[in-house]
Amino acid sequence: MPVQVQFTGQLPHNVTQAQLDSAALKTGYTYQQIVLANFQRYAKPRKKFNMVQIQSPDKTNGLLRSASISANDAFNTDPDVLAKMLGADAVIKMNVISNRMMSDLASMGIGAVRNIIFLGTQMDPVVGGSISNKTADVFANCVLVKNGETLWSAEYQKPTNWHISGTDVMNKITRKMGKRFPF
Repeated sequence: MPVQVQFTGQLPHNVTQAQLDSAALKTGYTYQQIVLANFQRYAKPRKKFNMVQIQSPDKTNGLLRSASISANDAFNTDPDVLAKMLGADAVIKMNVISNRMMSDLASMGIGAVRNIIFLGTQMDPVVGGSISNKTADVFANCVLVKNGETLWSAEYQKPTNWHISGTDVMNKITRKMGKRFPF
């Protein structure tokens, strides 16, 4: 399962492209592990998971490395070609975009100011709630493709902020995917 991770938006000024690429690669590998764990966790007897074998991310990544194919190249490769190369019947592909809006410190500051201004007032809570302190929006989509046909797809979006980490969002998104995975 190739996972392509992209970081967009207001990125820190002192981060190099090499650092972003490294973080994207590591985040993609983490998504692979967590998605597989949630597919297995939510497999129920009524699902066809017993008939479906999902190749381990370690084996997939090893086969891709031995063929000198990067995670991004794998993501952009035709699913049928990729399936043959990996010795699989179908391929699951995932794309994750983290659109950063502000730093955790700025998010915490906005949240504190919002609480100070609206705490103990009779103002409508909708007004206070409209002042966002999210640090990023994480968009994730996942597809299962076999013989050129999409057998399943899912798409989710979750915000992060200073007290909801990227890992927490990753778990929430992949948990939803696991619950809705039909096999």
